[in-house]
Order: sequence, then C-alpha cells, then structure tokens
Amino acid sequence: MTVSLCKHSHPVQPPVGTILRPGPCTDCGITWDEVQDEVRRQEDALINGTAHEGTCPDCGQHRTLLRFQPPSQPWEPFDYEPPVSFLCLDCYNAAAIEFNAGLAAVYGSI
Repeated sequence: MTVSLCKHSHPVQPPVGTILRPGPCTDCGITWDEVQDEVRRQEDALINGTAHEGTCPDCGQHRTLLRFQPPSQPWEPFDYEPPVSFLCLDCYNAAAIEFNAGLAAVYGSI
C-alpha cells in the first residue's frame, strides 16, 4: 500500500478541468475519480473495521453493528463532527434513507 502525502490540488478551470469534472492533481497527477475512490475505500474500511457484535440501540436485537455517521453538511460549523452510532444493517439502511430524505427536503425547498 502506498501512502500519498500530497495535498491534492485539482484544477477546475478550462481547459484543464471544470467544476463538475476537476482535472488531475497539479502536484502528483492523480485523477479526481481516483481520489474519490480512495476516500470511499477508507470510509468502507472504517465501517467494516469497527463492526462488532452487540445490541442495536434502535431495534434492540443482538446483531452485528456497523458504524453510522452522517456526513457533515456545509451549513454546520467547521469543527462540528456529526455523532457516531452503531446500528444493525436494517437500522443502518433506515437511518441512511431518513438522512437522504431530509437532505432532499432541504435541497428541494431551495
């Protein structure tokens, strides 16, 4: 596994890139999609690496619990970190659906 210490600066001005499709990093050359894939792999590793057996706080059943933390939003303070909870798979999916529905309601009203 290689670890990059690059701060990644992706240009967003044509002809190198755009807001919707940033160009490769000006320092190391990694593409925007590769950076996003790595972030997703790290998030998955955090969720799966912290999974453990226990009682789900939502449904009360004894199951494997997965780490659930909603992503921070632009309107939240810079140093705010959303709370972490450990939920069974069914409650995890329900929490994700509820979070996405809340975002859709906020962004749909704009």
